[in-house]
Amino acid sequence: MAAFGIHFGTCSSCLAVYKDGQTDVIANDLGDRVTPCVVAFTEYEQSVGAAAKQGIIRNANNSICHVKKVIGRDFNDALVQDYISTWPVTVTNKDGFCQFDVEYKGKPASFSPVEIASNIYAKMLETAESHGGRGIKDAVLAVPSNFTPKQRELISEAASKAGFNVLRLINEPAAAALAYDLGQEKHNEECCVLVLRLGGTSTDATILQVNHGIYQVISSVTLEKYGGENFTDVLTENLVSEFKRQAKCDIKDNRRSMTKLRLAAEMCKHTLSTLPNAQCAVDSLYDGIDFHYNVSRGRFEILCNNLLQQCVQLIEQILREAKLSKSDINKVILCGGGANVPILQKSISECLLDSVLLTSITCDEVIAIGAAKQTAFLVGKEPGDIKRNAESNEIRCLSHDVAVKVENESNKPLIVLPKSSLIPSRKQHSFILQEEQTTLRMEIYEMGSDDQSQDLLAKIIMRDLPAGATIQSSFHLRRDGDLHITCQETTSKKEESVTIAIS
Repeated sequence: MAAFGIHFGTCSSCLAVYKDGQTDVIANDLGDRVTPCVVAFTEYEQSVGAAAKQGIIRNANNSICHVKKVIGRDFNDALVQDYISTWPVTVTNKDGFCQFDVEYKGKPASFSPVEIASNIYAKMLETAESHGGRGIKDAVLAVPSNFTPKQRELISEAASKAGFNVLRLINEPAAAALAYDLGQEKHNEECCVLVLRLGGTSTDATILQVNHGIYQVISSVTLEKYGGENFTDVLTENLVSEFKRQAKCDIKDNRRSMTKLRLAAEMCKHTLSTLPNAQCAVDSLYDGIDFHYNVSRGRFEILCNNLLQQCVQLIEQILREAKLSKSDINKVILCGGGANVPILQKSISECLLDSVLLTSITCDEVIAIGAAKQTAFLVGKEPGDIKRNAESNEIRCLSHDVAVKVENESNKPLIVLPKSSLIPSRKQHSFILQEEQTTLRMEIYEMGSDDQSQDLLAKIIMRDLPAGATIQSSFHLRRDGDLHITCQETTSKKEESVTIAIS
């Protein structure tokens, strides 16, 4: 039996196969082991992957990138609005969610994020079938640990529409640990592991406690707007300055020239991961002027100094939150394409001197390989024996703080379920109304990773209560990820409740 593990990233995707007890990454039709997550529409066709990415230079308004950023998010979400201001493709509001408006075969066309994601999954299925995987549909999908139930549902839907039979979703940190067989080959293994995923546009740091094959999340931190593309940006800015010096032309406001130069900078960055020098060559960069420049790894590393410090600060932040010291971390797993930068790996190694840095698997293939290894527990089982999202060797935890605001003198948010609370779990809190207060107004929030943003989940209002009443509140985080909240006035036994889906 065989099955696939898929890592659908913001910038690129990777497909791995589990067969006959072995896992391997499958290269696409161009021989690349990762595929850009770009879908483009033209007068003649729809393209996915490298061809679509190269076409952005001339077809930016009809090219869709980074769809993972917006899938399952409300149209008014800050990340969605940031996406709209960044990318030239037209994004409109349909029923409170995103819709991409493009021109396809000479006519206006609209696509949802799920449809775009499904096109990318279809490309991966095509890759699988071209390498002898015809008829094999089973797959495990790796998703961010902070994905909401809605986002998980939509990602699964996108893969199913493409033709995959989704066996299970697995959180990316757990997939990374599985890729290195932590706790699997040595079942009595106990260790504390830092999983550092540097994606294209965001970075996650997760501390896992590995205990006899069970993975428990101790703490998790996400840093938005920090990833591999930031390293590309600093190199691009340097190349813009160099072209201005050579040609006496400033191309910062020329979108087409900037796109061409940025693609060249990205290629240089990848080259510098393995070689000491990279040649940047762009024909007709601006006004018919060619650009040629040699970039050294040393120069690139100097440009990245501030970015390296941010990564070290992220590690220090998660250690503080977990109340751990650097010496408590036994192993570090690097994953995500952004982690391939040698100077970044060196900085992490120097920050965690007592830890073993695991880099034997190419960083942008780690999560897909781990997802493929997860299929080893699932293939050959009856459909009724497999519960999508069911627990296997991973202990599920809450990805964000859940807080409540009760109208009183302070009106400050009170964290009732802290991030990394085990699922399921239960907490209780008592609230006392002020002497003249006869109404309880409780707002339930999911707190953002920056401790400033707050997502309102629900409200509970209880009226005609005794003045100064005591309200006993119960917060039950259920196994399915739903949060059930009950508020009861202790004297009259008057009660209100609400059930909400959280991440």
